[in-house]
Amino acid sequence: MTDYTPRSIARIQRDFADGLSPVAFVEGCFARIERSNDACKAMIFVGRDEAIDDARRMETELRSGRSRGPLHGIPIAIKDVIDVKGWPTTSGSRLFQDHVAADDAACVKNLRAAGAVIVGKTNLHELTAGSHENPWFGKVTNPLDPSRGTGGTSSGSAAAVAAGYCVAALGTDTGGSNRSTAAATGLVGFKPTNGRVDVAGVRPTAPSLDTIGPIANSIEDARLVHFASQGGDVPQREVVELAGLRIGLCPDLHAAAIDPVVADAHAGWLRTLEEAGACIQHLEFPLAERVKDAGLTILQFEFAEQYAHLIGSKPEAVGNQVRSFLAAGVAINTATYEMALAFRAEACEAFQQVMSEADLLAAPVAPGLAPRLSDEMTAVGVDVVPYGLAGGTFRRWANFLRLPTLAMPLKTQGRLPASIQISTRPDTDAKLFSVCEALRTVEAR
Repeated sequence: MTDYTPRSIARIQRDFADGLSPVAFVEGCFARIERSNDACKAMIFVGRDEAIDDARRMETELRSGRSRGPLHGIPIAIKDVIDVKGWPTTSGSRLFQDHVAADDAACVKNLRAAGAVIVGKTNLHELTAGSHENPWFGKVTNPLDPSRGTGGTSSGSAAAVAAGYCVAALGTDTGGSNRSTAAATGLVGFKPTNGRVDVAGVRPTAPSLDTIGPIANSIEDARLVHFASQGGDVPQREVVELAGLRIGLCPDLHAAAIDPVVADAHAGWLRTLEEAGACIQHLEFPLAERVKDAGLTILQFEFAEQYAHLIGSKPEAVGNQVRSFLAAGVAINTATYEMALAFRAEACEAFQQVMSEADLLAAPVAPGLAPRLSDEMTAVGVDVVPYGLAGGTFRRWANFLRLPTLAMPLKTQGRLPASIQISTRPDTDAKLFSVCEALRTVEAR
């Protein structure tokens, strides 16, 4: 269990204004990394010297009256599929063990311009396609409970935030990777509308499904990091009234059982929202089962397009799980892939009609609580089911339908949190953050 107590980005900035040294704050992150990362395995590269130099620069600027914005001096970790100049980008695999990035990814450049201090690279499922048991960098342990994992594939990014190795982290989300890991660690995980964050300098998984987003301690922190990584100004938050807000529930999208602990957390949260004046709408989407199948086709085919040649030339450089995933993709022919793309266009259009009946969509992030470290299974009642493979049912539809989606924690009676994900229409990312802030207010009632 971690003894780290997080502070919000806004709180840290007030502390900086009151005299807290950004250098001392970043050094605190490195002290925690040194103390527990051998067991946690969240970080696979630590850039201490460069980060301390950057923190000194940020401190000098602050003391001279210059601020680059809300991320000035804020330590952030980066999933190791995203390039940071001069650092390795391994993608959690020996396939890229000798790769050193020649430049920062576009999103990292944007974070630096906003004043962020990049502290290191985080662990992940190998090539974002392997299992939680990364054969080269090990299993990531959940800071909330060492007998639990964090899911994947942004496993290290979530653990790094939860353990206090950074204030926020960037991950990638192709089928739920930011949301499942945030759910397991009691954090906020965000998947933006596809294409909103520049993917230059980010190693792909399945380009038409890939997105880049933050994992953070709060909705507001995630909002600040997301818009900084996108570049440009942070938009003003909108006022969203709970009274009359239409909350859509679409069980067709995740037609699978969930654990009673998760179900009870969701039901209690929805009851409180109804008491505050929100309206619960039950939505139907008959295409949902085909969405699941077509999404897997696109994911596996596009992954094979990216990696078949590289892995074929060095099969010993990847683990068994990656080889199995690749074999499934290689077996898919182009005609089947193109049919899946055509169906995707049809489904996206059809789902816009579904979403017209509600202001937002609320859905489970995962079937159960944080997965067991031993086998990445999670309890659903008396049964156990795979936590990671549940992504095809519980999370990938958001990538397939291009919906901005944010996972946020819900309290349970036990020590592990549940989570719920909120989606709005494509290209309404700023609105989604405002909606989620309004929804969060029910926790205090």
